[in-house]
Amino acid sequence: MGIWEILGIEPTDNPAQIKKAYAKKLKVHNPEVDPEGFQRLREAYDLALKFTRNDKRSPETQEETIHLQPPRRLYEQWHSEPAEEEQPSYDPPQRLTLFDRFLEEPTQEVVSHEEIPIPKRYDFTENVDHSEHSMNPDDMVERFFRRTQELYDNYHERIQLENWRELLNDEAMWNVGCHQVIDTRFLHFLEEHYHLPHEVWMLLDSHFQWREKSEKLASQLSGRFVAYLNGQLNQIFTLRYPSFENRTDLDIEAFLEWRSDALFALMENDWETAQSYLAKAHALYALDPDLIRLQGEYFLRTGNKNRAFHTFDQLIRLDPDNIDAYLYRARLFLEKGDATDAIKDCEEILTRMPELWDARSLLGKGYLQLGEWEKAQEVFQEILSHNPSDIDAKICLTQIHSPFNKMTEPPASKQAKAVRRKNLQTLGLPSRLARFKQFFALYTRRNIWTIIFLLLLHYAMFAVVSMKLDMTSEQMFDSLVNIYKPVQIKTVEEMKQTPLGYQVEFTLTKASYINMLRVYDKEKYPEPKAEFIPAAKAKERDLLNSDTGYVNVGYLGQQLIIVITDYDHAKEIHDKQSITMRGTLKAVPDEEMLPVIVNALEKRKHPYQSILVTDTYINAKPDLEEKGWTGSWLLGILAMIAMLYYIRIIREFPKTRKALTFH
Repeated sequence: MGIWEILGIEPTDNPAQIKKAYAKKLKVHNPEVDPEGFQRLREAYDLALKFTRNDKRSPETQEETIHLQPPRRLYEQWHSEPAEEEQPSYDPPQRLTLFDRFLEEPTQEVVSHEEIPIPKRYDFTENVDHSEHSMNPDDMVERFFRRTQELYDNYHERIQLENWRELLNDEAMWNVGCHQVIDTRFLHFLEEHYHLPHEVWMLLDSHFQWREKSEKLASQLSGRFVAYLNGQLNQIFTLRYPSFENRTDLDIEAFLEWRSDALFALMENDWETAQSYLAKAHALYALDPDLIRLQGEYFLRTGNKNRAFHTFDQLIRLDPDNIDAYLYRARLFLEKGDATDAIKDCEEILTRMPELWDARSLLGKGYLQLGEWEKAQEVFQEILSHNPSDIDAKICLTQIHSPFNKMTEPPASKQAKAVRRKNLQTLGLPSRLARFKQFFALYTRRNIWTIIFLLLLHYAMFAVVSMKLDMTSEQMFDSLVNIYKPVQIKTVEEMKQTPLGYQVEFTLTKASYINMLRVYDKEKYPEPKAEFIPAAKAKERDLLNSDTGYVNVGYLGQQLIIVITDYDHAKEIHDKQSITMRGTLKAVPDEEMLPVIVNALEKRKHPYQSILVTDTYINAKPDLEEKGWTGSWLLGILAMIAMLYYIRIIREFPKTRKALTFH
């Protein structure tokens, strides 16, 4: 097969036409699916470009004399993954659970503009001699990311869609080895540089197909960025990027960062953090419509509906085409009882977006609030014709039918019911309180032995638990109270005065994660037995799971204590070196826990000798000995018997009520 047949075009000396044909055929011969077909296509492409630079040979001669070589898999050499850098011994704790990983990828170091000159932009239509000026794949990738960084650093260029189209036409994107490396690194770049318009995200997704690889990306990127990426690609939320042409004094990057941080905090229902970032962004630039919308959502979700209403009202004045603002304001109008104004907002929305059914539903509720039953019924029936399973519309229709029935009810019916009730009471009909007393007396009489037996069962269960825990009744009561009201401790002296096994609440300062884990080897030890080993060994022995505990040390007052936590608290300790949390006060076992921890502290050259508390520690991550304890077999039998009797007395309720009608 000749090169022109592979490219699917007639012989030509136009490089631009050859490259367009090559780009079109790339969609057919995907290098990941059909590497051999891609190799033939690439060789045909290179030969065709050489043909355009040879004026002495005709297209017919070129096609007859040039034959393709057997496919070479050079792309496999280009697609080698770069070796990961060795991490320091005591970096932030890595999430080691097998089911919940959100690993933080290292960001790519950006080379400054002073060290590397701005590269000449690749002209896709320029006739370049590839044999003499070709670059190796690594250089092409680095040049691509330099161009990407330069484009991102220029805000006014960054928000232009055409600039990203030009970037994606870089020569590196047409090279199979480069394309695969770029595909891997691009998202990690965007994880730190994500302030881009929605149109740019859609363009990038059309090239890299991120939505089709969402499950794979979830294990490679942070959970927050994956949620943001899905929101952009699925239009769950989008932020706009104005030109800021008249604000040369504005720190644009700081504003965008605080605005997006506020969005992340609202997504996570972290109201305090959201308020902080909204205030910072507002201080820099108060007229951004998307920031005002976020402020309105913050006020709405924190219950300040009056502030929310004025915020959305301001947004409509600033951005009269903002559909979301009209929708929010219409809902708030309805809650205030201003149905007329709500209807006006809904009609404004529907003139622009007739298929927005949320606005149509609010319109029907406005008519319902005004008592215009026929208009409301017409609106909700139209909604049901579009979506027959719309529960909200069905409920509103039942509210419409109820007023119709009340309108047709005789005016004297309520008075007639009152007279009838008075006559029945005169004839001996008991009041509601009297009927309840009768029910209670009859129910107790019918089920007295069942109730007594249930009380005895509960007493027996309480006794079994007391014996199992070796506690008196008073201690059991104190323990139950302690679960909901932990002991507040601020010093080691207060900790030593607290009984072992009690819940405590404390603040740890100058804290750190020491790269040690508490793990359980269920194959080696049938009965739960805790081991304290370095994180690397735990990973090597495949002992990482949801029961893994992270060992930390920190100061309680003036002395150092040991605290075992889960991953999230260990990460917070590493990031902030301070934490307030709860845990169970426990005695340090006589086995290998303390020597291993002391050895880890010695390696870190930690001055622990005179201040480390060695007889007690705080366990904020329940161990296997505590978690899931169900008591003895006797307790299980008693619980099953009690459940059967509970079912019996519940069934007696309707029987007693029925029996009461015959008394």
